[in-house]
Amino acid sequence: MYLEKARYWTVRDIEKIIHNNLTEMKNLEFKRLAALTPDSKNEISKDISSFANSGGGIIIYGIAETKEGNSIILELEDGLDSNDRHGKEWLENVIMSRISPKIEGLYINPIKLENERYIYAVIIPQSNTAHMAGNHRYYKRHNFKSEPMEDYEVRDVMNRMDKPRLKLIFTVPKVIDSNGGYSLRLLLVNIGESFVRHFSVRIAIPENIIKGKSFKGGRKKEIDGLWYRQYIRQSNPNQYIFPGYRTFINSKFLPTLDAATSKTHTESYIYWTIYTDKSGPIYGKTPLEVVIRDRLNVDNE
Repeated sequence: MYLEKARYWTVRDIEKIIHNNLTEMKNLEFKRLAALTPDSKNEISKDISSFANSGGGIIIYGIAETKEGNSIILELEDGLDSNDRHGKEWLENVIMSRISPKIEGLYINPIKLENERYIYAVIIPQSNTAHMAGNHRYYKRHNFKSEPMEDYEVRDVMNRMDKPRLKLIFTVPKVIDSNGGYSLRLLLVNIGESFVRHFSVRIAIPENIIKGKSFKGGRKKEIDGLWYRQYIRQSNPNQYIFPGYRTFINSKFLPTLDAATSKTHTESYIYWTIYTDKSGPIYGKTPLEVVIRDRLNVDNE
């Protein structure tokens, strides 16, 4: 269950959330379908804009939370009929009309239940500007809630466009080598509006997927109870990245990974940090499952 795949979720993924009793996180929130009413339009815009003004996230309309003692129990609601007047189109219209400016890249995934009714997962990307809710105020996510933003916070978010925004993408070869190993491929993408002159990347890889414990001198670090090895690579003098462009990073500084072990540890993450001029560190983590997908086949040649 990874939030990165939310736009492709089906009822099976929602059932996993319910079964695992996945509690709300900084980037995940549950709402009852009763929240989709005309009287709640400003509240909807407040919740959704707060995610865009922060780090992005997902709101699922159709999961109820019930407190039982000290625990929170999740319950899947019956859903809405496809022709319900407060369904997907209504929600889209509320978001478009109540949030200013428009949130680029927002996506509503209508998830069909076994009873032929629907609940909705709203996937909200982090924006490069500040968005105002329907009550003419700005909100952020803090302690799993939507809270008003201070003036300096609004100005800081509005200046995101002037700061470099880079994203690190990992891929792997389709076919592994004769020894069952493979190397990561690194692609750095400039998703912002600012020209990037200098950058460096720090990558943390789980020790248990590194082949033959040949760590290449990576720095040892514990993350979430697991041992990782960290590696750093700086950009070349002329390796500039213009807005909308991408560059490959030579991955020879990284160790060879074990294909068989990787396939049995797909729940693991690769953690990464990007450093660049005129910006603070950019942190991220990528599920190993997303990296290897259906690749890493045995070379039969």
